[in-house]
Amino acid sequence: MKITNLPNSSEYINRFFDFLKQKFTNKVIGSEQTFAEIGLVGLYAVGILGAIFFITLTRAGAPVPYVLMMVFMSLIGALVLHYVAFMMLPSLDNLINNAPTKMSSSGVLKVMALFICAFGIAALIYGIYTAFMIRGDGMRGLFAGLFLFIFSGYWTALLLEPQTLNVEIVEKTSVGEEFIGLTSFIAKGCVKLAPIVFGTAIVLAALQLILMIFSPGMIDQQMHTVACLSMSAFLPLIVYIGFLSYFFTLDIIMAILKLPEKLDNLSKK
Repeated sequence: MKITNLPNSSEYINRFFDFLKQKFTNKVIGSEQTFAEIGLVGLYAVGILGAIFFITLTRAGAPVPYVLMMVFMSLIGALVLHYVAFMMLPSLDNLINNAPTKMSSSGVLKVMALFICAFGIAALIYGIYTAFMIRGDGMRGLFAGLFLFIFSGYWTALLLEPQTLNVEIVEKTSVGEEFIGLTSFIAKGCVKLAPIVFGTAIVLAALQLILMIFSPGMIDQQMHTVACLSMSAFLPLIVYIGFLSYFFTLDIIMAILKLPEKLDNLSKK
């Protein structure tokens, strides 16, 4: 009986991941600094564009005191948000560097990379489809698909390069260490992704303000969108506090789990 040897599709996927690691992952991960700088500069642009927008409202009959107050709030708000982001962004790398973890296999990370990579490609294709086939909100769908593709690509790069998140792949770990390694990887990935989200959101806020200046529509709704996007400047602070809370809780749990062993050692002495 002749047996036909089928190609190993899994090997092709691993080769594809190896190709990504050689050509793209370091460049993608290195873009974190660029996104952070774009976000910081973009906050100044948001403040100036916001001031210009409120000045244009005088043509629609807006009271001058109200316009002056909103111009002042736009400029001061941008400066405050810039300070928060500027002070907290460098702290994120310190968190990751001070939290080493271990995993026994990178297999689960590659499986996650496969699904996230497929999701990003699907989101980009759907965004392009909506841009050409759906009128009205087509461009919004294109931007959403594009940014989902960027986020998915960054996550994929992190999953293929776990050492970037201070995760060491070793031969043996306990079940508890493996669980901590995996959950910590996700937590540290969110920390690493914060500058990407911050920079992207600020760019979107600036684009929204430009549209408002040249084609004002529902002002209240548009200003709410700009405000929510601008609040991404607090994301590094929120992620910082959340990460500290996670590892503090983790240390308490580990101390409780090791308590019986320590009591046994004391009783033997």
